[in-house]
Amino acid sequence: MDHIVKATEYVTNFFEKNIDPKYAYHDLDHTLSVLASAKKIAQKSNLEDEKVFIIQIAALFHDTGYIDGPEEHEERSAKIAEDYLLENGFDQAFIDKVKSCIRATKMFTESSDQLSQILQDADISGLASKHFFEITEKLRIEKNNLQEEQISKKEWNKTNIQFLKDCTYKTKVGQELYASKKDKNLSALVSKKDKKTKDKKNKIIEQTIASNKSAQTQFKTALRNHIDLSNIADNKANIMISVNALILTVALPFLIDKSMDNHRFLIPTVIMSIVCLVSMVYATLATRPIKMMGRTSEDQITQNNANLFFFGNYHKMTLEEYQSGVKHVLSDSDALDNSIIRDLFFLGKSLGGKFEFLRLCYNVFMYGIILVVFSLLIVYVI
Repeated sequence: MDHIVKATEYVTNFFEKNIDPKYAYHDLDHTLSVLASAKKIAQKSNLEDEKVFIIQIAALFHDTGYIDGPEEHEERSAKIAEDYLLENGFDQAFIDKVKSCIRATKMFTESSDQLSQILQDADISGLASKHFFEITEKLRIEKNNLQEEQISKKEWNKTNIQFLKDCTYKTKVGQELYASKKDKNLSALVSKKDKKTKDKKNKIIEQTIASNKSAQTQFKTALRNHIDLSNIADNKANIMISVNALILTVALPFLIDKSMDNHRFLIPTVIMSIVCLVSMVYATLATRPIKMMGRTSEDQITQNNANLFFFGNYHKMTLEEYQSGVKHVLSDSDALDNSIIRDLFFLGKSLGGKFEFLRLCYNVFMYGIILVVFSLLIVYVI
């Protein structure tokens, strides 16, 4: 009988009789998978048959030490392999090579021996498997079976991401066969984590919105009042622009004609021109749009110094930048509160500027018209 077939039958019976079912990952399926990977790497590395045989035997026995638990199981596995090989007439030199390979499967063991490196790569070949998520879930179940404190899927995903980043394939063939597939599984794991984080943020957003109904009502009321006052200011400014434009187009030509005949009318004419022009300037300033940058930096968003609910702060940003910024604001109650406060504050500042210019406009117009009337009365009296 072929030695590999015989050893496989022995290990299969050994697992069925001695390995506790609580070891959901380190079972016979894992051993046979490592055996297949080890043989594949060894053959692609163009090793002679004896070395391929050594690696296969080591792969078959490398987890038999789980008969007494995970701690130091590599040493027990090496001893079980030695006992089996001695019974079947193998020499000590061969046995020592098998034992060396098995000991090298201890996590993060550094080895310069090619055979040991091949078995190390085969032992973590599951990281590149298309069934990676099923395999890693079996390992999580196994760890939960062995300890009182249970590992959540969130914690396990985080651990797996770091583990996949830390693990590297030692042999050139191992890198060619598994590295890119392992990186693909890592990317899928990170994407899965990001999706869960996104779902969590969406849930937080919903909770934030639901828990701030009163604040929303107050904000909507204040915003509506600001908009109404802004419309009133714009209407008042438009009225002043229209009145002064009418005076300049109707009354001013009449006074200019009068000034041609009587130079005393020149003073009321100049005063009226100045009053109307200054009033129109202030009215225009009251309705002139403010300067807008159109972009909010990522630093401003993360430091909660941004208001992305005003178009002037984002109209030059890309959709992706704006979406990312708004999601950050909505997922953080402090950022949302700061954004609302900043929105009301700068709306108030803008509105204050409008009414300041309007007040100056009306004052200039009121006192200027009085001065024009008095100057005309003086001219007529004289």
